[in-house]
Amino acid sequence: MWNPSKKIRTIASKILIVLFSFTMIFHLIALFQFIPYKYLWGGRLSSVEEMYLMETVSLVVNTFFLWASFQYTQYLNKGLVPLWIRLVFAFIGIIFLANTIGNLVAVTDLETLLATPVTAVLSGICFSLVPKYEN
Repeated sequence: MWNPSKKIRTIASKILIVLFSFTMIFHLIALFQFIPYKYLWGGRLSSVEEMYLMETVSLVVNTFFLWASFQYTQYLNKGLVPLWIRLVFAFIGIIFLANTIGNLVAVTDLETLLATPVTAVLSGICFSLVPKYEN
């Protein structure tokens, strides 16, 4: 089984921190309606109220993902990444894999073209953090 080095894991967790930070900024921009809601969530939102709910949930979830990424980096620096944080990243990887599939069948081309590669990369990076690591 593939077992990435500490350097690769450090780079991966830092990439996640950057991507989750940018994702949160995107969701804030959407929440403040700088992006019309009809272009969000695969073009399946039917009202501004629904957009507020979904974007708020997205911000909460992305805040958790960002926190988990910081936690992973801290544990990695201590030389031991516990099972619970690796399971969190397995779960996050599954979420992004499912999201990638959802983006492929999105109603809007924007979602398909922009979000699909991002979620696919996020899924791959998350799965790279799952194998056991002990220094």
